[in-house]
Amino acid sequence: MGNFLEHVPIDEVTRQMLIGVIEKKQKWERLKKKVFSLQLVTFGGFALFSIYILFYLIFPSGTWAELINGFLGKTVHLYILLLLFTSYWAVLYYKGKCDKAEEEFHSLRCEIIQKSIDLWKDEQQWKERHKLFEMMKKEYDINLYYENS
Repeated sequence: MGNFLEHVPIDEVTRQMLIGVIEKKQKWERLKKKVFSLQLVTFGGFALFSIYILFYLIFPSGTWAELINGFLGKTVHLYILLLLFTSYWAVLYYKGKCDKAEEEFHSLRCEIIQKSIDLWKDEQQWKERHKLFEMMKKEYDINLYYENS
């Protein structure tokens, strides 16, 4: 990661900030994938369990008492519900972590943009920084041109 940064003429502080923003972007992307996977599993689980309840408990039972008795009569139903609500909780937990990771990424990205003048002090570095910005956009999909993107 960030190996192209080793060949770019920038100071160590700038290099560490760029490596940091790359790491934060990668963490955010990993958490986004994890949240999406958990959402799919949770939604699929609830959908399948609902279909099961509909066809094997609601349709065959004639009264509310039979339905409740049929549901509570098998402890596996309660374990499945516990599993589904645990997966739902996991979605909420990782969604919170994902939102925090996104906020940290955007915060550091904006800090780099705001401090551009200080980070590329040399006139030659300032003129060449667009090449680094293009590489960051191409390699890591990190926009260092504008804060609002």
